[in-house]
Amino acid sequence: MPIFALIDGNSFYASCEAVFNPSIWNRPVVVLSNNDGCIVAANARAKAIGPIAFKPLYQVEKYLKQHNTAIFSSNYELYADMSSRMHSIVGSFAPNQEIYSIDESFLDLSGMSWNLTDYAQQIKQLVRKSIGIPVAVGIGKSKTLAKAANHLAKKIERHNGVLDLSSLSEDAIDQLLSRMDVGSVWGVGRKLTPRLKNIGIHTALDLKQMDRNHARRNFSVVLQTTVDELNGIARIKFDEVIANKQQIISSRSFGTPVTDLHSMQEAVATYTARAALKLRRQHTQCMQLGVMITTNIHKSNEPQYSNWHYIELRYPSNSTNELIHISRQALRSIYKEGYRYKKAMVVLNDIRESAPIQIDLFNPQLRDTKRDEKLMSAYDLINRRMGGRTIQFAAEGTSNFKQQRTDWQMNRNRLSSRATTRWGELKIVI
Repeated sequence: MPIFALIDGNSFYASCEAVFNPSIWNRPVVVLSNNDGCIVAANARAKAIGPIAFKPLYQVEKYLKQHNTAIFSSNYELYADMSSRMHSIVGSFAPNQEIYSIDESFLDLSGMSWNLTDYAQQIKQLVRKSIGIPVAVGIGKSKTLAKAANHLAKKIERHNGVLDLSSLSEDAIDQLLSRMDVGSVWGVGRKLTPRLKNIGIHTALDLKQMDRNHARRNFSVVLQTTVDELNGIARIKFDEVIANKQQIISSRSFGTPVTDLHSMQEAVATYTARAALKLRRQHTQCMQLGVMITTNIHKSNEPQYSNWHYIELRYPSNSTNELIHISRQALRSIYKEGYRYKKAMVVLNDIRESAPIQIDLFNPQLRDTKRDEKLMSAYDLINRRMGGRTIQFAAEGTSNFKQQRTDWQMNRNRLSSRATTRWGELKIVI
């Protein structure tokens, strides 16, 4: 019988901020979106203040300050590194792990004969001891039940962050599911919740008891799968291998409008480098690269312009060097002076597995693919070992090394230290 465990970090972004900042351990904490716009994450104390999620900061900042709330810009470097560490620790507890998101992963606990609640407490304690992140663990006979158990473990204090539904009787499981809103069931979502409640499905237990054929006829095969999963029938299989992305998009809104080609070239080169790294991490290459630039459509008093340009590659590539060269060509073909640009985007399409390239003897511009592979391998190795973006291409600009922000980079005025990826931002203990 399959047994799944779902481990996730509690208020993950806020918890990452607290690891290196003891002064906020007992305070409300919120994290902001790109350019410090909206609240995208909050710890339990901040959520208790009121409905603040996804609210623009300017609307609630005064209110947050009244509650002594710590407010941070999104520290992507810190969160990604802490995520990697957490998944590495969690993965050591089972032969198979499926990383579901930045702060969630499934473990396959099938066939384990010992007390799974005690085992889950060991996972919880080791993660907290090793990296300071609190986690919750939910266990069930299906992925949906494991997600439900995780949700209930955090909501019901007496479970101490761990709940094993696989060891409970059906009546005990039903009692717990009756306390869970149907909108909190994995896969239901905001659009489906009102439709279900309109026909009397208000809790996870109601959904479990729904006729599976009715669920399919009147809703979808996806909801039918959810009904089965809530009944302990594992329909969603364990997947150790995450499917490669078929399209990679790298984009950010600028901190301040860009009005010159040089700054735009730096931004596009940086986004291209990030996209190329994602290609290499999933061992793929692309055959098409697109660049988009646009002004701020909400500024009706300013001249508006947006445009795309795609370039087909002659050979598949994941070389940052080559892709930056191509993205600059695409940018030059669409860039126009006299506009205040708000955003740029780089898109990689026609993604395929990395493979040897058939050489065209009649192509005078054939690149040295072996040299590219060695260069990118060394480039990635240095950045992986030294942390962050220790080295980068000159086309991306030099502000990264001068520890200053250029106009096109997003505003992160409340950024905490990137203490695990930047030597210059390591915490000093006296």
